[in-house]
Amino acid sequence: MTTSSTRAVAVVHPLLHDALADDQTMGNRFLLSAIAFQRAKQLQGGASARVERGLHKPTYVAVLEVLANRISWTRTEVPVPAEDSQP
Repeated sequence: MTTSSTRAVAVVHPLLHDALADDQTMGNRFLLSAIAFQRAKQLQGGASARVERGLHKPTYVAVLEVLANRISWTRTEVPVPAEDSQP
């Protein structure tokens, strides 16, 4: 009896594939998901999609918008409070 092993092959969206080298968003998956989450809330609230929406859900459209650089955003560093040297 012969058995054949099947391996699942992940299909990556072309925009995601191209963005894997993008240091600004794909270097930090949490940042990508946080930006896409905020955009998905805007889309659910009635904002117009900046990429072709098709039949996709707002969360997927938001990720596509971020990866296509259709969403403007800035990243600011949070200042770290100085520690007091008092005991």
